[in-house]
Amino acid sequence: MSLKSLWTAFYQRLVGGDGQQSLDHEKEAAILHEIEKIVRETDSTILPLNRFRKRILPSVQNAIQYISGLIPQVPGPVDLDPGRWDKDPLLRAMFISREELMDMLQSSKALKRFFRHTNASQAFAMLVADQKEKIFFGTQKDGEIFRRDVPQKAVFFENFKVFAPALELAETHLQVQHLALLTLFRQAFEKITDLESWKNELEKQKDLLEFKLRRSDNSEPVTELNPADAPDNQTQKTLQVLSDINRKLKEIKAELDTPEHRLSHLCSVLKSPGQKLELKTVSLKLSRMGVRLESSSTEPANEFNVAELALGQDLKQAVVWVRAEAKYFLRSL
Repeated sequence: MSLKSLWTAFYQRLVGGDGQQSLDHEKEAAILHEIEKIVRETDSTILPLNRFRKRILPSVQNAIQYISGLIPQVPGPVDLDPGRWDKDPLLRAMFISREELMDMLQSSKALKRFFRHTNASQAFAMLVADQKEKIFFGTQKDGEIFRRDVPQKAVFFENFKVFAPALELAETHLQVQHLALLTLFRQAFEKITDLESWKNELEKQKDLLEFKLRRSDNSEPVTELNPADAPDNQTQKTLQVLSDINRKLKEIKAELDTPEHRLSHLCSVLKSPGQKLELKTVSLKLSRMGVRLESSSTEPANEFNVAELALGQDLKQAVVWVRAEAKYFLRSL
């Protein structure tokens, strides 16, 4: 059974699409094998834990149910047709010109690869762009009065990327769900890696401070002293910093220092995916210069919907389903 068909069955069964309560043993084992491959690439120490498979599967099911609920919130598909640039408000707002839209299409490695390996005339995909905002002071018309130095917010888009091209939109949905699940795994392990790096840095600082606290007569270090009992202010400050480092090291070790703790952390991320992966549909009304307008504004504007995606603390991204035709790639394939 191919990975694609395995994931199709996985999503359908776990989300309850076919009314069955559980995967059959063969498919469940195959899916868990794929999950273990992800884990093996990032933190293989949690794999030998007793009952790993039974513990991870409910958390994965919860994450997939959450992710599947996000799919309908993404607008589209929008035709990425340079010929429609001046007619589509989303294309006008996102791209400065039809030439910029054409350049984005022809520079997409994902679309090039898809059309190179298929005879398809079109592809469905997800378009993702960094959505940025800039505050500036400009002129605003209020009735018959023009007001100066009014704070305004400009919205613009950059760093366009195309993901998961496929023959059918439903197949793109499936690939994006898979990518979203992988993202949750990676975010969980990134925290583990970050804490491990922080622990190593704190241990280096601890060694350095203990060396500084060693008495000039080469006797044992005075690290066991209470800061209040230190012989001078400098030693007191150093002991206080050392105490803080020891406390933080203890917290880190208690949180993620064992495979058991790491697995628990992974499961907690998958059980609360909304803390790492947020998506909502928003309506934007932008002037021809990209200034965000009130819904009541009568100024000529581009009005459209996008999904705003936030991954942890990263910048906000705009997401839409799109359709692209192969004819724009014939010369570059």
